[in-house]
Amino acid sequence: MKILIDDIKLNLLLEQKKQFIGRKVAWDSVLSAFSFLISVLLASYEDFFGISGIVFKTIFVLLGIGFSVKSIIDITKSSKNNYNYEDLLVDINKLNEIAHNHSIVVIRDSFNPFPNRYLVYEDKSWNCQFFLNYKENPNNEEFIRNHISRELKIGPDDIELSYVAQKLHEKYSESAKENKVYSHKFYLAEIKKFPDQMQKDSFKCDGKTYYWKSLAELEEDKNVQKKNMDILNYVKELF
Repeated sequence: MKILIDDIKLNLLLEQKKQFIGRKVAWDSVLSAFSFLISVLLASYEDFFGISGIVFKTIFVLLGIGFSVKSIIDITKSSKNNYNYEDLLVDINKLNEIAHNHSIVVIRDSFNPFPNRYLVYEDKSWNCQFFLNYKENPNNEEFIRNHISRELKIGPDDIELSYVAQKLHEKYSESAKENKVYSHKFYLAEIKKFPDQMQKDSFKCDGKTYYWKSLAELEEDKNVQKKNMDILNYVKELF
């Protein structure tokens, strides 16, 4: 999945979290510190260049104590600030400027010897004819296949779904009254066996009206020109 992040916002996040990123305090560091301290306490040191062995031992003991204390402090801080790579990934995804993630499904009239039409439906809320589309789901392909199966009354085994491409684009949102970034994944759904009803120029299924339209017909539709021309252009490019 593609995401879109402002580099300034990302740098600010990394600056805020830099003290936690890459920090991994393991208990073996504490064990190493105590092992060093114990070995120093049990060891005996000879005089060296007139310096008493007791002085060397005292220095090493202090180093061992300091190392042990630091390891314990690091473990305590790490437990209080339990920020890991998963937390960082969540924070990065929160910066994602993509407003909507949708999947566009293209179905051709392959029951004809020369297929040149695409399946669209009448969206009453937008008063426009759209390609089949679904909000992105973690199990996206299975989710899409199951929805097509239920909506068009086709067995899931008769639907072959293939991913084509992902497109990011910015356009004006009528509801939000501002420009937003949209992500659309495009899929091609090939139907192995069309029900007789679907082979009509238009048909209804569960109260929704569907049409088989050529790209030229859709381009001439003023509502499509105004509300869905970006998607239509991607379909022309990809299919």
